[in-house]
Amino acid sequence: MMDSLTRIYSQVYKSFHTLRRNTFRLADVLIWPLIFLFTLTFFATYLGSDAVYLQMIILGMMGWRMIYFLNLEMVSSFVDEYWSKSLAHLLISPISRFELAVGSAISGFLKAVFVICIYLVATHVLYGFNVSDWPTFVLALSFFAVIGFSMGLVTLGIGYYWKEESFNLGFIWPDVIVLLSGVYFSVDAVYPAWVLPAINLLPSTLAFNLLKSMVGLAVPDIPLLAMLSLLWVLLAYLFNGYMYEKARRAGKLARLG
Repeated sequence: MMDSLTRIYSQVYKSFHTLRRNTFRLADVLIWPLIFLFTLTFFATYLGSDAVYLQMIILGMMGWRMIYFLNLEMVSSFVDEYWSKSLAHLLISPISRFELAVGSAISGFLKAVFVICIYLVATHVLYGFNVSDWPTFVLALSFFAVIGFSMGLVTLGIGYYWKEESFNLGFIWPDVIVLLSGVYFSVDAVYPAWVLPAINLLPSTLAFNLLKSMVGLAVPDIPLLAMLSLLWVLLAYLFNGYMYEKARRAGKLARLG
């Protein structure tokens, strides 16, 4: 058990050691999140939007960042090994693919929490924003973490086979999923009726509804959200294992280092 925890910690240590030396990673935590936040909130205040919609934007951005960091951290941790020509050393080490995923996910979670704390302070100072329902807020972020972890398992699985292409995908498909999930709007009011059944079965849609319920803009379905979130994790883990074995049989992992 302790050996497993040590191997998981090794990925957390590696991530934050790299963070201190990589300006791209530092900007991803310190600069770009604030640019994204202020771009939307400044636009909302310029339009004179109701305070409720401003609060929805702030809450939605926090949920989005949680998904973003967990998913991207899980694949970037693996691809970093490929870029640094050290993947062969990782593959012959005792670390399992599950420990690699969990360690990377913890790093992403900690980065997301850090950014969310910055958001809470900045928006309180500029807009007087306060979280009105902390239990619901924490519960929603927990679901976003589970969703981000499941998406990271999928992206990491793709990384086993398609190498650095998965890093590009790690930026793209979370944004597509979150856009479909109606982070800043009601999906019922925007998307055509024929796609709504599928969109409303995305756990991310239900998780954003949970956040929106804090400002009276949605009705949450927590049991369905919990069931679908667990289903996503299960399917993502099975996909991750399938892609790992597929890459191993094809010799892709042996050639990555």
